[in-house]
Amino acid sequence: MFFRVLVANIIYMSFWEIIILSVIQGITEFLPVSSSGHLVMAEHFLGLTNPETNLLLIVMLHLASLLAIIISFYEEIIEMIFNPQILYLVIIGTIPAGLVGYLFNDQISRLFSSPLVAGIGLLLTGVYLMLAELHWKGSPTTLARATTKQAFWVGLAQMVAIIPGISRSGTTLATGLLNGWDRQAAIKFSFLLAIPVLAGASILKLKDFGKLSGSLQPIPIIVGFIICLGVSLLAINLLVRMVRKGKLSYFAWYCLIVGLGIIVFI
Repeated sequence: MFFRVLVANIIYMSFWEIIILSVIQGITEFLPVSSSGHLVMAEHFLGLTNPETNLLLIVMLHLASLLAIIISFYEEIIEMIFNPQILYLVIIGTIPAGLVGYLFNDQISRLFSSPLVAGIGLLLTGVYLMLAELHWKGSPTTLARATTKQAFWVGLAQMVAIIPGISRSGTTLATGLLNGWDRQAAIKFSFLLAIPVLAGASILKLKDFGKLSGSLQPIPIIVGFIICLGVSLLAINLLVRMVRKGKLSYFAWYCLIVGLGIIVFI
C-alpha cells in the first residue's frame, strides 16, 4: 500500500504536502498504475526520506479509500453479504495476500527502498495488463459462476502485488479477465477484495497509535481525508469506465513508460 511506507518517511509535512499525498493516494490506490511505483517517484522528487512514522495520516487515508469503495459499490457489498457464494470467493481471494502481508511485512517493506524493484514491477504490470486485454475473449461468465480455483488465482495475483511496482488493482482485474470472467465480474471482485486489504492495513496500524507524532494537526488531516475520498471516487469511476470499454492497455502503456523511466533515471 502506498501510504504504509510513504508516510513512514514523513515527520513535518506542510499543508500542501498533505494535499499532494492525498491526491496521489486517491489516484494510485485504484487505477492500475501501482501506488508503490509512485512512492519511489515521490520519495525521489519530494525528498521524503525521514524515518518517523505518522500513523494517523496513514489510517485516515486508508479509511478514505475504503469509504470510496463502499460508496461506489454499496450494492455489490450488500449482495456479497447476503450471497454466501460470493462472500466465500472473497474470503478465498483474501487469504494469500493476508497471510503473506502479516507474516512477512518487515521483509516486504525493505523492498520499497529499491527503485529498480519498483521499475521492474511497473514493467511487469504493464505487460500483464496488455496480455489480459489481448487474450480476453468476451466471455459471459459472471462472478456467481466463478470457481474456488479462479478466486484463489486472483488472490495469488493480489499477493504478488505486495511487491513494489506491481499494481494490486491491475493484477486482480487482469487475472479476472484471464479467468474468463466478464468485465463487470472482474471489476466487482477486484474492488471487493480491496475492502479487507484496506481494513486490515488500518487495523494493523491501530496497535501502534501510541507512537503517533504530534506534528500533524486535525484540520489538515481532515482536509486530506476529504480530498483523498473525492479523488478516489473519481479514480474508481474512471477505472470502471475504462475497463468496460476494453482500454486497460492505456494504463499498460503508462506503466511501461514510467517503469522504464524509473529504471533509467532514478
